[in-house]
Amino acid sequence: MSTLSNKLQSAACVILFVSALVLSLSPGRLQAQSPKGITMNRVSNQKTSLSPITFIGRWADISSNDAPAKLTIASGGSFRFKFTGSSVKLVFMPFTVDVAALRPEISYVIDGKPPVRIPLEEELLLSNLEPGEHSLIVWVEGVAVPLNVRRWTCRQGVGLRSVQLAANGRLSAYPSGNSKRLLVIGDSIGEGLLMLGGTAWANYPKFANGRLNFGNQLGARLRADVWFQCFGGAAIGKGFSDIPPAFDNYPFIFQGYAQQDPAFDAVIIEAGHNDGSVAPAHFVESYKTLIDKVRKANPRAAIFLFPPLKPYAPGKFELVRAVATDKKCVFVDNHDWKVDAPNDSHPSLKGHTQIAEYLTPIVGQALNGAEARNRTP
Repeated sequence: MSTLSNKLQSAACVILFVSALVLSLSPGRLQAQSPKGITMNRVSNQKTSLSPITFIGRWADISSNDAPAKLTIASGGSFRFKFTGSSVKLVFMPFTVDVAALRPEISYVIDGKPPVRIPLEEELLLSNLEPGEHSLIVWVEGVAVPLNVRRWTCRQGVGLRSVQLAANGRLSAYPSGNSKRLLVIGDSIGEGLLMLGGTAWANYPKFANGRLNFGNQLGARLRADVWFQCFGGAAIGKGFSDIPPAFDNYPFIFQGYAQQDPAFDAVIIEAGHNDGSVAPAHFVESYKTLIDKVRKANPRAAIFLFPPLKPYAPGKFELVRAVATDKKCVFVDNHDWKVDAPNDSHPSLKGHTQIAEYLTPIVGQALNGAEARNRTP
């Protein structure tokens, strides 16, 4: 993977590599609160490895300084592992943008305690832990950026470079225990941008809430791991900012790097919100092309078409219904849904919870094998 690494460096990528739960804080900087009884400082005599870690979502396998690393550019993904010892440190790739508001944000859950949300630093350290085995889950909360900062060409992201443990510490797997996999293809709504405030032109990571977007809430309800092919500004029939149309960006994590997906049990295409100016015929043809690619890669998956929420993209609702009928997909009739969306019509946290509640019985039937209308033989 050294070739890919060189390309990323030559493209001046702004990549943030997560370095295993160690937070390096400089004097005078706002310090993140840690769970009771845990302090943050540096450790020595460390061991490092990535192999037992479970990554959920679109994480690219790349290399950093000739060592394996993982990179994502979208909100909603996570990774998890168990470890023994009194400390753990996560090392991320250096963040080179000086504007603090553009730093991605993550949250972590250690030993089942309440989540702690922090801006991403190059290191995150948890120490003075009790003896024994511990669990850690890290979520990508926000990689949202203003429209003039490009993600598709890898100028923003979160990457895990290494996990370092104290002497005699041991890293082990911590699987989610979920038996189903769900893919959400979409835009800023699917990604969970602007859930906590902000506007389209002040779309910063602090306003995103990837851990609790409707896809992850739905996954928690249905015991399914969730992958996201969602980018703020993405559309079915046109490119937006530097994001290609959906039928061209699937199944890429970022420009030039296609994802090797697992087999999905269900796919939700939440899209069309940014297609207001796209001609109906082009929109329909582009949507069908995307569905064909998704179905070829996931022949046993139930495919759900989620049309734009009001007041987005007038006229697209019936077009999506027609596409669903023609391609034998499940049409999600959201016309009368009540979704809280105060910020530029983007759903709030309450709105995402409402969407997850609406989708639970619809998608749940498919995951339980009761819905087979769009499954190929």
